Amino acid sequence: MKRIGKIKRCVSSALAICAMTAGSVVGGAGVASATDPADAPPGYAGPFSYCKGSEFDAIHIDGPTNAYIGVWRSIEGSGTFCAMTMDRMDGFHHMEVRVRRVGWQTSWYDNGYYDRYAGAIYVSGAEIHCAYISGWVEIGGTKYYGADTVCS
Repeated sequence: MKRIGKIKRCVSSALAICAMTAGSVVGGAGVASATDPADAPPGYAGPFSYCKGSEFDAIHIDGPTNAYIGVWRSIEGSGTFCAMTMDRMDGFHHMEVRVRRVGWQTSWYDNGYYDRYAGAIYVSGAEIHCAYISGWVEIGGTKYYGADTVCS
């Protein structure tokens, strides 16, 4: 009888661990982020669900990804660039978008498993400065990159 009770406890523990793992995977899919908008350094903002302004550029991501980094520009905040790594493939993929104003050491980014995009990340002061924008999408264990410097 003691052996049956021990087996039941082991099975119960294993089921509880599986349930917690499944809950975190299902609940966290698509919302993972390496950044918190409240922690953005001065001059940066995001991640948010969209970019304000007008489409300004599209940076190609190499490889068989059918992905790109969309760049928007607005006049807010002395000129603002916003970027999102856009994924047009089915399913969730690990991806990142990163923005750094030229002349600054700090960059701001969004990184996680998403089904459509990473970002939106903003940097202000683009009226008189350029921004370095980069991103990647991981497919089958390989990261495919894109990057460029954009100027107003």
